[in-house]
Amino acid sequence: MLVTREQAKLHLRYDDDSNDAYIDGLIAAAETVIKKHVDVYDESNDAFKHAALLLIGYWDVNRNAEDDKADWFLPRPVLALLTPYRTPVGV
Repeated sequence: MLVTREQAKLHLRYDDDSNDAYIDGLIAAAETVIKKHVDVYDESNDAFKHAALLLIGYWDVNRNAEDDKADWFLPRPVLALLTPYRTPVGV
């Protein structure tokens, strides 16, 4: 597991257990996205852990995905953390 529920709750500043299932879903989704984005996945990589927390926080804040100005699949800070672990693809 890249980040624990407790780490995610601390990052999101949730104090109770009422959102645990939601947070578990965010953690699983973040891990899936990161695994698909990088060439070699390593759970001990601190950049991956931080990227997961940032992605979880981004999704929590943007639950309704109403920002039609979004032009990135991943938020820029997450891309900045993950890009060194991805081989560029030419078109």
